[in-house]
Amino acid sequence: MADKLSERAFEDVIVENLSSEDTSWKEGELEPLYDRFDPGGYRERENRHYDTELALIPEDVLEFVKATQADEWEKLKDFHGEGAEDKFLNTLDRQIKRKGAIEVLRNGLRLSGARFQQLAYFEPATDRNKKAVENYEKNIFSVIPRLRYISGSNLEVDLVIFLNGIPIFTAELKGDYTGQDVTDAKDQYRTDRDPRDKLFSPGRCLAHFAVDPEEVYMATELEGQDTNFLPFNKGYEKGAGNPPNPDGYRTSYFWKYLLSPDSVLDLVQNFITEFRERDDQGDLTDEEFLVFPRYHQLQAVRRSIVDTVENGAGKRYLIQHSAGSGKTFTISWLGHQLAEIHNDQNEPIFDSVIVISDRRVLDDQLQHHLKQFSQVQGVVANVENNSQQLKEALESGEKIIVTTIHKFDYIVEEMEDLSDRNFAVLIDEAHSSQTGELKDSQTRALSQESTIEDEEDGEEMSVQDRLKQDMEGRGVLSNVSSFAFTATPKEKTLEMFGEETEDGGYVPFSLYSMRQAIEEGFILDVLQNYTTYQDYFNLLKTIKDNPEFEESKAKRLLKSFVDSHDLVIEKKTEIIIEHFVEEVMHRIDGKAKAMLVTGSREQVVKYKRAFDEYLSENDYDFEVLAAFSDFKYQGEKLSEKDVNQDLDTKIEDRFDEDDSRIIIVANKFQTGFDQPLLHTMYVDKKLGGVRAVQTLSRLNRTHPDKEDTMVVDFKNDPEDIQSAFEDFYTKTRVKKGTNPQLVYDLEDELREFRLFKDGEVEKFAELWYGDDVNQDQLSAVLDPVKDRYDKTDEETQDEFRKKLKDFIQLYSFLIKVVNFRDKELHKLYQFSRVLYRKMDVKRGEMPNEVKQFVDLDQYHIKEVSAEEDRSLENSNGDLGPTHKSKDGTTKSEEEKSPLENIVEMLNQQFGYEVDEQDKAFIKHLKERLEENDALKETVEKNSSEKAQMKFENVTRKEMLAMIDQNTEFFNKATNDDEFAEVFQDWLFNQFMSSSKEDTRGLIEKGRNKNVEFKQHLLPDTESDDLAKQKVAQHVSAFANTAGGHLILGVKEDGGITGLEKDFKSISKGQEGFKKQLENALAEHLGETFATQKTELQFSTLGDKSVCVIKVEPSDEPIQFSGEELYIRKGEETRQLSSRDSEKYVKKHFR
Repeated sequence: MADKLSERAFEDVIVENLSSEDTSWKEGELEPLYDRFDPGGYRERENRHYDTELALIPEDVLEFVKATQADEWEKLKDFHGEGAEDKFLNTLDRQIKRKGAIEVLRNGLRLSGARFQQLAYFEPATDRNKKAVENYEKNIFSVIPRLRYISGSNLEVDLVIFLNGIPIFTAELKGDYTGQDVTDAKDQYRTDRDPRDKLFSPGRCLAHFAVDPEEVYMATELEGQDTNFLPFNKGYEKGAGNPPNPDGYRTSYFWKYLLSPDSVLDLVQNFITEFRERDDQGDLTDEEFLVFPRYHQLQAVRRSIVDTVENGAGKRYLIQHSAGSGKTFTISWLGHQLAEIHNDQNEPIFDSVIVISDRRVLDDQLQHHLKQFSQVQGVVANVENNSQQLKEALESGEKIIVTTIHKFDYIVEEMEDLSDRNFAVLIDEAHSSQTGELKDSQTRALSQESTIEDEEDGEEMSVQDRLKQDMEGRGVLSNVSSFAFTATPKEKTLEMFGEETEDGGYVPFSLYSMRQAIEEGFILDVLQNYTTYQDYFNLLKTIKDNPEFEESKAKRLLKSFVDSHDLVIEKKTEIIIEHFVEEVMHRIDGKAKAMLVTGSREQVVKYKRAFDEYLSENDYDFEVLAAFSDFKYQGEKLSEKDVNQDLDTKIEDRFDEDDSRIIIVANKFQTGFDQPLLHTMYVDKKLGGVRAVQTLSRLNRTHPDKEDTMVVDFKNDPEDIQSAFEDFYTKTRVKKGTNPQLVYDLEDELREFRLFKDGEVEKFAELWYGDDVNQDQLSAVLDPVKDRYDKTDEETQDEFRKKLKDFIQLYSFLIKVVNFRDKELHKLYQFSRVLYRKMDVKRGEMPNEVKQFVDLDQYHIKEVSAEEDRSLENSNGDLGPTHKSKDGTTKSEEEKSPLENIVEMLNQQFGYEVDEQDKAFIKHLKERLEENDALKETVEKNSSEKAQMKFENVTRKEMLAMIDQNTEFFNKATNDDEFAEVFQDWLFNQFMSSSKEDTRGLIEKGRNKNVEFKQHLLPDTESDDLAKQKVAQHVSAFANTAGGHLILGVKEDGGITGLEKDFKSISKGQEGFKKQLENALAEHLGETFATQKTELQFSTLGDKSVCVIKVEPSDEPIQFSGEELYIRKGEETRQLSSRDSEKYVKKHFR
């Protein structure tokens, strides 16, 4: 009985399975791909067959060489006679010691005029070379149990695997009932197996395995106590370990699958690689180490290759591998193998493999890995210049091309003449740009039909041809296979790249979960130590009435108002730095770093300045960095070099330096940034869903001295953050995919409105896909539809617009996933896209700035939960479908709440209150300012920034005149800089709000720089066109100056004449008038400007109608008819000469 429970019994099972000729898979053991690998087929050898001096099985070596390379052996024998065998074996021993076993197995050796090309024959890419196929079958696999590896010693290693007489794997085994397990096996390697012994020396064996019936671990190099073992486990319930095997040991896959002959040869040929890292300057170092795939990497690559061979080009694959999965290695292995695989006709499946990363730093990393894995120079090309470089790489037959998403976006259009070829596209972090319009660009560029070919044939493309090409360019393509890698797939990514399940959901093709990565020790659980702070602030209501606003929008604006104030930033700065000094900087052996994530680049700059000031005041001797892309700050362009002292390298390289301890970011480095010393993250930004996971996961990189991480969150509910992580903790799936039939349901619902006719859709398509179509031709088709729409009631209009938008969005998504090949539906899609842009948008009553009604009075922060352990529990992340239902409903209409209620909600935790004397002072000050006509005129004539500066000067003078009314408040509002800034901002917003006048008020004010009158659009003394041109000239002048109002139906002296005469002379009255006016503005000033920067409103004053054209100031010059530049000068509109125009543009526009 004792023998059955011993370690020897476990070993005997393994050896028996390896050496049997009829070992078969049992049903409970089968996993995807296993049945493609036949277990067994080994020779069981004994210690007497092993030469301890050579570390070889000489008999196997010689048998293989003589059987596969007989001609070369005869050359060697002719040269050395009876000593040929000893000469060969000794040379082989020296070459393995010098080059390593992997190099010798792949490339053989040369001696005495004989060239032995390989010491292992791998599966040929095609079956054309019959000799190669035969040699593949002649590989010899042997196993020696309990190998005594030192002559004259009883030291044994439990199992050694040989390929053609060369040792490649060793294994230490521990039985189930011996009181020892895989940990003891790892310790045995670390303590009892000396790397100086020949068998265990670096490069001699390819991997060393610690195995028990539950788990498998492996190391590629033994380094005593520093030996690093990695798990080689399948994963169990989306976590670490292995699932139960109803027909045997949990780890039977190790000897039946991994060690099967075909699997071993695949590993040696395609996976195990000598890898050299780069130094700080990017140069290759002299130190090499072997790379061996972990189980999930091996399975992801093998399954992808097998599925591609079976199905050819044209499929999409989603590889959901968590951070810590070794994704870059997986992409490198897959890229190289995709470049070499052939179909049943012995033809390469792909002409080129294109590897796309989302950031330049990842592009460099991928390029380095791919080139290291290449066994032939020149296989990998890096495209870093322009589209021509990519085109040349493809045309010259480059097999693997590495580029970034940013380059790919603008270069794919030049690849249309290569669309008869097959491509594999590997996308790193697929949730980035690939599911949007860039995906359309990629699809169009790699489509099967080629415009150039058709043109070269001299055939004119018909409307139907162009329509067909457009649809194919957007559909699922038969010549492009996409392999999308991401740790955090969104719903659209899952639907676009995932596998559909029987219940209509979508799941990834390959999964390595966050849970498994955490449990296996490759990443840390970033929610283990989670601390939240809540803001306490008091927002004073400053208006008497109680308007209703959309609750979430008001709260967002109010929070933004609070967050940007220096008082808030100063208090959070103190909390962050003191917390870092006391709790963080001593961790990771005194090297710990932190990241502060803010809501905007403006906040990054404000925090940086506040941090620098606080560090200086408190004599803290470390550096804080600010990372952001260039932007315009307070009117000037700002870069990282402007705010980081002596920055002469990349910001991430500067952060690597010892004295750089905290980095402040907004969006930069929230993804694609690996810093193992990053221990703590301070979050001052609202996060949710994928973004929350990506951002906080920057902390999860491991380091030998890093035991934990910490999150200090000022903004988010910890329950929301935990929920976001649970979506991706095990496996992300879309519970139910988007039903393609919904798009037909929406089409039916649109037609039920009877607002457009089939003939109009057909006519539009002919124009759209025809040559040299003009905008007026499209308008002629769409205007009747627009007229019918305008004549319906408001409820019908809202419903139609919603349905139309749903149809556009749903079809746009589905054509990336499903091949509709429905020409009529595609015509309706293009028709709907343009029609939707043409429709009027009813603007809501919600003011743009709720914050003008409130003011920040006092601010403090309270720690709510200290270092709470929110470690993740087992959860399947089920995401809802991208499009939910055919009625277009995605969320309920927001409840509106009075501003009083909003302020009360935000004031619950804030303590400062203004007393009645303070309120009286503020009220009196407001009244004095509102009665100051000179101040009003100054504010109206200047830009917002200049107006506020002048306003603050006048405010200080007015307050000085009132000092005797409330000295205490005066001192607070003038001596406290933070309070003064907040109070002045609020006061200015109040003043601007009170200065907004209705139409009658504008007319009574008279003509000025910002207001102009025109009596008619169609006056008796001018032609229609000339009158419209003058209107457009006035509008362009306002846009080029400071914005303003043009009021039609009013004489220059302010007399109201009305527009009734105009309405009568135009068909359709007021609506026709509006249409002509809109067309005139679009014709002379451009449709984009006319629709985005102007707003038309009709008012009835008494019994007369007027039209107010509100014009926003433009950030680029608006030229009349593309040539003439007009500006406002006083109350006049003036045309500038060419020379003056040039000066004006340079001065006023960037």
